[in-house]
Amino acid sequence: MVSIRVATRDDYLVIERFAKLASRSNPPRYFDHWGRWGDFGVIAEADGRSSGAAWARLFAWKDLHDPHGSPDYPEVALAVDAACRGRGIGTALMRELLTQADELGYLAVDLSVDATNLAAMAVYSKLGFKKIAGDAQLWMRATIKNDGAVLAK
Repeated sequence: MVSIRVATRDDYLVIERFAKLASRSNPPRYFDHWGRWGDFGVIAEADGRSSGAAWARLFAWKDLHDPHGSPDYPEVALAVDAACRGRGIGTALMRELLTQADELGYLAVDLSVDATNLAAMAVYSKLGFKKIAGDAQLWMRATIKNDGAVLAK
């Protein structure tokens, strides 16, 4: 049985672990000082152990990952343990994260994904993310309707 809970400031090590799975180029960008203003996320747990996480954080203009990003839109990261993939955990985590973004009043969220990661692309597209830019590394955005739904752009 998998349960999903809200991430707290005390989840620094969990976020660090999954950031290292989610980003090969710069994992600390996604976990340094976890719990700062603008950070929010969810964690999946199975058998008393963290099996995945989805989280988001705001970045200043100078720290944006992509020139198409915005300091008004949180940048999302998601990772699921290899042994737990293919069970819908990533989809459930992203749905919960989008709900949090809506509750926090964000108009959209952004993410970066390798175009060869077809499983992730399928999840993101199903949840309303649209390509903004890129070929090999895509920049995607989901627009939030602010009533729990994601708008297709």
